[in-house]
Amino acid sequence: MIMGETQLHFVSAVVILLAAAVPVYLTIKLKDERMKKLTAILSIFIGIHAIYQLAGFYGLNLLAEGVLEPLSVGVLIFFGIFYSGMAKQRNTGLKNIAVVLNPITFLLLMDSITILLLFVALGIFVWLAARSKSIRTFQFQISIFIIIWVLGDLISLLHDNGVVIFSGLPKEFGSEIHLVSMLFFSAMLWLRYYYSDKSTKRIVEDVVDTSS
Repeated sequence: MIMGETQLHFVSAVVILLAAAVPVYLTIKLKDERMKKLTAILSIFIGIHAIYQLAGFYGLNLLAEGVLEPLSVGVLIFFGIFYSGMAKQRNTGLKNIAVVLNPITFLLLMDSITILLLFVALGIFVWLAARSKSIRTFQFQISIFIIIWVLGDLISLLHDNGVVIFSGLPKEFGSEIHLVSMLFFSAMLWLRYYYSDKSTKRIVEDVVDTSS
Protein backbone atom coordinates (compact mmCIF):
# COMPACT_ATOMS: atom_id res chain seq x y z
CA MET A 1 0.00 0.00 0.00
CA ILE A 2 1.40 3.37 -1.07
CA MET A 3 0.77 6.20 1.36
CA GLY A 4 -0.35 9.60 0.14
CA GLU A 5 1.06 12.95 1.20
CA THR A 6 -1.41 13.31 4.09
CA GLN A 7 -0.67 9.86 5.49
CA LEU A 8 3.09 10.48 5.21
CA HIS A 9 2.73 13.66 7.28
CA PHE A 10 0.88 11.74 9.99
CA VAL A 11 3.37 8.85 10.11
CA SER A 12 6.28 11.33 10.18
CA ALA A 13 4.63 13.15 13.11
CA VAL A 14 4.31 9.88 15.05
CA VAL A 15 7.93 8.92 14.32
CA ILE A 16 9.37 12.30 15.32
CA LEU A 17 7.27 12.34 18.51
CA LEU A 18 8.74 8.96 19.43
CA ALA A 19 12.17 10.55 19.04
CA ALA A 20 11.13 13.41 21.34
CA ALA A 21 10.85 11.08 24.33
CA VAL A 22 14.64 10.77 24.61
CA PRO A 23 15.67 14.47 24.81
CA VAL A 24 12.61 15.41 26.89
CA TYR A 25 13.46 12.71 29.43
CA LEU A 26 17.12 13.76 29.49
CA THR A 27 16.17 17.43 29.92
CA ILE A 28 14.28 16.48 33.07
CA LYS A 29 16.85 14.00 34.35
CA LEU A 30 20.24 15.63 33.65
CA LYS A 31 22.02 17.75 36.27
CA ASP A 32 24.63 19.22 33.92
CA GLU A 33 23.19 22.63 32.96
CA ARG A 34 24.85 22.78 29.55
CA MET A 35 23.66 19.30 28.60
CA LYS A 36 20.20 20.13 29.97
CA LYS A 37 20.02 23.20 27.72
CA LEU A 38 21.33 21.18 24.77
CA THR A 39 18.67 18.49 25.11
CA ALA A 40 16.00 21.16 25.70
CA ILE A 41 16.87 22.85 22.40
CA LEU A 42 16.77 19.46 20.65
CA SER A 43 13.35 18.83 22.21
CA ILE A 44 12.09 22.18 20.89
CA PHE A 45 13.34 21.31 17.40
CA ILE A 46 11.52 17.98 17.50
CA GLY A 47 8.36 19.58 18.90
CA ILE A 48 8.18 22.23 16.18
CA HIS A 49 8.87 19.65 13.48
CA ALA A 50 6.10 17.43 14.85
CA ILE A 51 3.68 20.38 14.73
CA TYR A 52 4.83 21.02 11.14
CA GLN A 53 3.94 17.44 10.22
CA LEU A 54 0.55 17.70 11.91
CA ALA A 55 -0.16 21.01 10.13
CA GLY A 56 0.64 19.27 6.84
CA PHE A 57 -1.65 16.40 7.82
CA TYR A 58 -4.55 18.85 8.34
CA GLY A 59 -3.85 20.58 5.03
CA LEU A 60 -2.42 23.81 6.49
CA ASN A 61 0.31 23.91 3.86
CA LEU A 62 1.11 27.63 4.08
CA LEU A 63 1.67 27.38 7.83
CA ALA A 64 3.51 24.06 7.53
CA GLU A 65 5.84 24.74 4.60
CA GLY A 66 6.17 28.52 4.96
CA VAL A 67 6.63 28.85 8.73
CA LEU A 68 6.91 25.68 10.79
CA GLU A 69 9.39 23.62 8.77
CA PRO A 70 11.93 26.43 8.27
CA LEU A 71 11.43 27.43 11.91
CA SER A 72 12.32 23.88 12.98
CA VAL A 73 15.46 24.02 10.84
CA GLY A 74 16.31 27.39 12.40
CA VAL A 75 16.14 25.79 15.85
CA LEU A 76 18.34 22.96 14.54
CA ILE A 77 20.89 25.55 13.43
CA PHE A 78 20.74 27.14 16.88
CA PHE A 79 21.25 23.68 18.37
CA GLY A 80 24.34 23.20 16.19
CA ILE A 81 25.78 26.56 17.23
CA PHE A 82 25.14 25.87 20.91
CA TYR A 83 26.57 22.37 20.56
CA SER A 84 29.75 23.68 18.97
CA GLY A 85 30.26 26.09 21.88
CA MET A 86 29.86 29.16 19.68
CA ALA A 87 26.65 30.46 21.29
CA LYS A 88 28.38 32.30 24.13
CA GLN A 89 31.09 33.70 21.89
CA ARG A 90 29.08 34.87 18.89
CA ASN A 91 25.92 36.65 19.94
CA THR A 92 25.87 38.44 16.58
CA GLY A 93 25.49 35.07 14.89
CA LEU A 94 22.35 34.40 16.89
CA LYS A 95 20.97 37.81 15.97
CA ASN A 96 21.54 37.00 12.31
CA ILE A 97 19.55 33.81 12.71
CA ALA A 98 16.72 35.79 14.27
CA VAL A 99 16.68 38.00 11.18
CA VAL A 100 16.61 34.97 8.87
CA LEU A 101 13.74 33.50 10.87
CA ASN A 102 11.55 36.58 10.46
CA PRO A 103 8.04 35.34 9.51
CA ILE A 104 7.89 37.79 6.59
CA THR A 105 11.05 36.24 5.18
CA PHE A 106 9.38 32.83 5.46
CA LEU A 107 6.43 33.90 3.36
CA LEU A 108 8.59 35.54 0.71
CA LEU A 109 10.97 32.60 0.33
CA MET A 110 8.77 29.69 1.38
CA ASP A 111 9.71 27.67 -1.73
CA SER A 112 13.42 27.64 -0.91
CA ILE A 113 14.10 28.95 2.62
CA THR A 114 13.94 25.49 4.20
CA ILE A 115 16.53 24.11 1.76
CA LEU A 116 18.82 27.08 2.37
CA LEU A 117 18.54 26.72 6.14
CA LEU A 118 19.09 22.97 5.88
CA PHE A 119 22.35 23.57 4.04
CA VAL A 120 23.41 25.96 6.81
CA ALA A 121 22.60 23.30 9.42
CA LEU A 122 24.38 20.66 7.34
CA GLY A 123 27.47 22.86 7.07
CA ILE A 124 27.62 23.26 10.86
CA PHE A 125 27.32 19.55 11.61
CA VAL A 126 29.66 18.45 8.80
CA TRP A 127 32.24 20.85 10.25
CA LEU A 128 31.70 19.37 13.72
CA ALA A 129 31.90 15.83 12.29
CA ALA A 130 35.18 16.67 10.55
CA ARG A 131 36.58 17.85 13.90
CA SER A 132 35.49 14.63 15.60
CA LYS A 133 37.18 12.43 12.96
CA SER A 134 34.80 9.58 13.76
CA ILE A 135 31.67 8.18 12.14
CA ARG A 136 30.36 7.08 15.55
CA THR A 137 29.85 10.59 16.87
CA PHE A 138 26.52 12.36 17.25
CA GLN A 139 27.59 15.14 14.88
CA PHE A 140 28.40 12.68 12.08
CA GLN A 141 25.13 10.79 12.51
CA ILE A 142 23.01 13.94 12.59
CA SER A 143 24.82 15.05 9.41
CA ILE A 144 23.53 11.88 7.72
CA PHE A 145 20.04 12.68 9.02
CA ILE A 146 20.17 16.18 7.53
CA ILE A 147 21.54 14.88 4.20
CA ILE A 148 18.57 12.50 3.87
CA TRP A 149 16.20 15.34 4.86
CA VAL A 150 17.77 17.68 2.28
CA LEU A 151 17.50 15.03 -0.42
CA GLY A 152 13.80 14.51 0.24
CA ASP A 153 12.95 18.22 0.38
CA LEU A 154 15.06 18.96 -2.70
CA ILE A 155 13.26 16.31 -4.73
CA SER A 156 9.88 17.69 -3.57
CA LEU A 157 10.94 21.27 -4.39
CA LEU A 158 12.16 20.39 -7.89
CA HIS A 159 9.08 18.28 -8.58
CA ASP A 160 6.63 20.94 -7.35
CA ASN A 161 8.28 23.65 -9.45
CA GLY A 162 8.56 21.51 -12.58
CA VAL A 163 12.34 21.95 -12.72
CA VAL A 164 12.99 18.22 -12.92
CA ILE A 165 10.45 15.59 -13.83
CA PHE A 166 11.18 12.32 -12.07
CA SER A 167 9.64 9.87 -14.50
CA GLY A 168 8.56 6.63 -12.92
CA LEU A 169 8.72 8.00 -9.38
CA PRO A 170 5.56 8.69 -7.35
CA LYS A 171 4.64 12.28 -6.55
CA GLU A 172 5.17 11.58 -2.85
CA PHE A 173 8.72 10.24 -3.33
CA GLY A 174 10.30 13.32 -1.73
CA SER A 175 7.98 13.03 1.28
CA GLU A 176 8.82 9.33 1.55
CA ILE A 177 12.53 10.18 1.75
CA HIS A 178 11.66 12.82 4.37
CA LEU A 179 9.95 10.06 6.37
CA VAL A 180 13.10 7.93 6.06
CA SER A 181 15.10 10.82 7.57
CA MET A 182 12.69 10.98 10.52
CA LEU A 183 12.93 7.20 11.02
CA PHE A 184 16.73 7.45 10.94
CA PHE A 185 16.70 10.32 13.44
CA SER A 186 14.35 8.54 15.84
CA ALA A 187 16.33 5.28 15.65
CA MET A 188 19.58 7.19 16.13
CA LEU A 189 18.37 8.90 19.32
CA TRP A 190 16.95 5.71 20.85
CA LEU A 191 20.06 3.66 20.01
CA ARG A 192 22.37 6.35 21.36
CA TYR A 193 20.28 6.54 24.53
CA TYR A 194 20.35 2.75 24.93
CA TYR A 195 24.12 2.48 24.54
CA SER A 196 24.85 5.60 26.60
CA ASP A 197 22.69 4.26 29.44
CA LYS A 198 24.36 0.87 29.16
CA SER A 199 27.92 2.27 29.14
CA THR A 200 27.24 5.32 31.38
CA LYS A 201 28.53 7.59 28.61
CA ARG A 202 26.85 10.76 27.36
CA ILE A 203 24.32 10.46 24.58
CA VAL A 204 26.03 13.44 22.89
CA GLU A 205 29.82 13.66 22.86
CA ASP A 206 31.67 16.82 23.84
CA VAL A 207 33.05 18.94 21.03
CA VAL A 208 36.78 19.51 21.16
CA ASP A 209 37.47 23.06 22.28
CA THR A 210 39.63 24.84 19.72
CA SER A 211 39.37 28.28 21.28
CA SER A 212 42.78 27.98 22.99
